[in-house]
Amino acid sequence: MIETRRQAYLDAMGIPVWSLREAAASETPHVDSNCALKLGPGSGGILLICATDTDSASKLANDISRALGKVPVWSWPHDGEDAVKPAVAVDENLFTTVAVFGTELAQRFFGSELPVNLNSASLVLLPSMRDLETRAGARQSLWADLCRSGMVSAN
Repeated sequence: MIETRRQAYLDAMGIPVWSLREAAASETPHVDSNCALKLGPGSGGILLICATDTDSASKLANDISRALGKVPVWSWPHDGEDAVKPAVAVDENLFTTVAVFGTELAQRFFGSELPVNLNSASLVLLPSMRDLETRAGARQSLWADLCRSGMVSAN
């Protein structure tokens, strides 16, 4: 749903909308202006950023989605006209958690230092999909990261 339509629905129902104050310059993460995302299907408050669209359609991605117990929104770098900046995706889709698969991909979007938050969403760095496919230690780290971030419950 586009932002103006969402705002109109909320106004019609009499629900006031709060907006964030502008972040201080020191809090704003460095984002490469050329990096944008293609959002796949899904719902809920979790945005998963992987390196390619084939990663999001893999058996591993399905296993991760099942482990989350939700249908997260998968995304990947894209430069087409339907691409959206990560911060805009968070604001428009009300994501509460953004997880990035791999250090190289995270640096591509956020520079050398990954910020703790992206607008109202917490950012989580996960092992790359390639590491998850090949290393058992990466899969153990993934589970620990998912539990620590609150995306899944360890129970």
